[in-house]
Amino acid sequence: MTHVHVCLVSGQPIPNLIPLKMEGLAPQRVILLVSPDMEVQADRIEKVMKSWKIEVKRYPISPYNLYSARKTCLNILDKFKGQSITLNVTGGTKIMALAAFEVFREMNKPIIYVDTQNKEIQKLSPQFEKINFKGVIEVKPYLAAYGQNIIKENADMEIIRKHCTVVQKLVSEISRFERPVSFINRYSASLRNVKTFPLEIEIAENDITQPSFMELLMLFHKHSIVEKRGRKLIFSNPVDVHFVSGGWLEEYVYSVLSSVSNIDAKIGVTVEWDQQGPKPPTNEYDVIFTCNNQLYLIECKTKRFMGEDRELGGSDPIYKLDSLRDAAGGLFGKGMLVSYKKLTDDQKKRLKANKLNYCDHSHLKQLGQKIKEWIK
Repeated sequence: MTHVHVCLVSGQPIPNLIPLKMEGLAPQRVILLVSPDMEVQADRIEKVMKSWKIEVKRYPISPYNLYSARKTCLNILDKFKGQSITLNVTGGTKIMALAAFEVFREMNKPIIYVDTQNKEIQKLSPQFEKINFKGVIEVKPYLAAYGQNIIKENADMEIIRKHCTVVQKLVSEISRFERPVSFINRYSASLRNVKTFPLEIEIAENDITQPSFMELLMLFHKHSIVEKRGRKLIFSNPVDVHFVSGGWLEEYVYSVLSSVSNIDAKIGVTVEWDQQGPKPPTNEYDVIFTCNNQLYLIECKTKRFMGEDRELGGSDPIYKLDSLRDAAGGLFGKGMLVSYKKLTDDQKKRLKANKLNYCDHSHLKQLGQKIKEWIK
């Protein structure tokens, strides 16, 4: 017998998706009840469902007319008479949810509610039961459900393993390398959009006299990341430019996440929004992962913030993280700022006010434990 889910489409798509991958609840077919203002959101979750080989059918529903919404639900139950059919009552408007709940309860049909706050699914009818979440939503479908399609990611594990020794040294000896990291940022940041390689730049005379900076350059030289030839630095490809201008911190965070179980993590992700137009907008995420059906964004910074939390040569990373967290993660998305530099008290207050986590400077050595506490 075909198992069918009836879902009420809303701006929060994840509760519609979670039961579809849960053992004992997963259906072969989904019916989407779609109000006129939710057509775009329905397009998004329908694509995700079809990628999971689930058959999808849509029915229009009146979002604010109780009797019309009841009639729609009665017609669906009549059309699918004899099949196993469950209502996921989590989404939609309150009128839609009330109408659907009434009809399915009167007909003694199963009703479930996805409680994302407490990470459980509640069976509301015929008998009450709670089922704990399992982590079933990975990064790609999570983003797609919010209209963001991955077009690029940088998870080249061979390169990350090659850089491992350098990355660990920069973190474990942060008091030695904090200042020279600022120097190399100054040289490499303007090179990130360069297309022609190899690329040579000259080291300033004042910087040549800085022993810690020379030590950092020799560390990069030893591991074939940057060649130092006299007073010249030679970059052979854009990957190395990205690494020395802060990509190494992203790789550190990603390597820490590899030791955390039951997550799906990605690094250097570029997404394209599914908006109409000749050039859809894009966003970049340093590190992103899902755990227990929630999305976690991590923004990595090796530069010091300037003035009112404005980064030298860029936008406010706290504002950026807050905006991206809401756009990509929805109501229960989470964000963390990982900074090689010490954050100021004002910056920490702003992060806390925006419900964002952080890990900075000497605390980077305990990042793994902090992430484990974060996802609890």
